[in-house]
Amino acid sequence: MDRVGLDDIEREIDAEARQRFPGDAVRQVVLLQYGDDPAIEPGDLWVRVLLAADGPDDYERSVRAFQRDHGAAMEEFAGHLARTLREIRLVEFTPEKTVGREGHGPRCHLLLSQRLADARAWEVGERTQVDMHTTLGRSGLETIDTLVMAGIAGTRADAIRWALARIREQPAFERLLEWLRETDQLRSEF
Repeated sequence: MDRVGLDDIEREIDAEARQRFPGDAVRQVVLLQYGDDPAIEPGDLWVRVLLAADGPDDYERSVRAFQRDHGAAMEEFAGHLARTLREIRLVEFTPEKTVGREGHGPRCHLLLSQRLADARAWEVGERTQVDMHTTLGRSGLETIDTLVMAGIAGTRADAIRWALARIREQPAFERLLEWLRETDQLRSEF
């Protein structure tokens, strides 16, 4: 989606947030797409709600206080976004001054949607959650995202599954697997 279209949507979301979270706790609402943050996958949109905080010593407290004071409104806001903008996968609440730093400070995520294929695979036991916070270097992320953007995989997780399937097809992997079985058998004999 082009930035001009996103800017219009971002203004609507910001206005909605200001109605649901009165006062000065929310500084800004930003609509993010692939390329704006390394954690955002191709085709995904995130909403980042930037919270007021006095400085690094106040980051954790400001997120906890916002959750305590606005927990119900946060859920309602996420529900509204899920109903009106199905493309948004996640809403993130984080102090404004942590954005742009290496990594992020404290934050609260509300997952709005799951890709239908991922939900179905989870339900029938074909998928197991491994680690939500896996990190890749720049070249690894570029490789995975290239597979997604080329249509080889639908998501980063699908791209990793695709790559693992290619590894399993290699004769060297079969030899490694056999070696591990033999090693386990020797261990069990002692």
